[in-house]
Amino acid sequence: MVDRELVEGIDQQIVSETQRILTEWVGLGPGLSLAEKQDQIEREALRLQQMTEAAAEMFEAQALKEWTPPGQTPSFRTKVQARESAWRQAREMVLAEELYSQVTPDMKQEKEAYIAGLDQQIQQEYDRAMLARESDRWKTQNVKPNTVAVRVVDRVWMHKSGAFKALAESLIAQRIEDNQPVPATPHDQLAEDLEAMILDELQANPPDDPQLPF
Repeated sequence: MVDRELVEGIDQQIVSETQRILTEWVGLGPGLSLAEKQDQIEREALRLQQMTEAAAEMFEAQALKEWTPPGQTPSFRTKVQARESAWRQAREMVLAEELYSQVTPDMKQEKEAYIAGLDQQIQQEYDRAMLARESDRWKTQNVKPNTVAVRVVDRVWMHKSGAFKALAESLIAQRIEDNQPVPATPHDQLAEDLEAMILDELQANPPDDPQLPF
């Protein structure tokens, strides 16, 4: 296990970028537990942190030499600016050379093809459910996103939870697809009727976090 004090001292951008590249692009061992995967991420982030520290020292010395007139001692402000600039430069260089370089063009093409195929499958399922006029498709959010539905929900149920609004947007989008009326204000009777339907669904299938949209 990585020393927790060392991990806590790692630059947050290095940590987040290491996690993003390793999980979204390079991949971690499929047989590893969550704890083992996290340990692998932290070890790599710590390695990059140490490389950044070494490079930053070199860049800082170079900046102080360039920014300070001959024979003068650099001011405190100059030292601070040199250190901050050196760290940014070193971090950018290390991430580019050690981390981003692992993402090959083939990886990018493969991911783009996967996303395109996934989008096509989702669109086909939207179309199938709409053509079948499945009355409950809003409950699984199997409805094509609709900007008008978003505006209606913001106007009618502005202060509701994230989970409620997500279901409401699907329900309103479905009603628009099916040429059914939608409420115009929070005081419409239709708004009360639809709200009751949404609350019943949330009670039957409660989300893990009501503030999140699923």
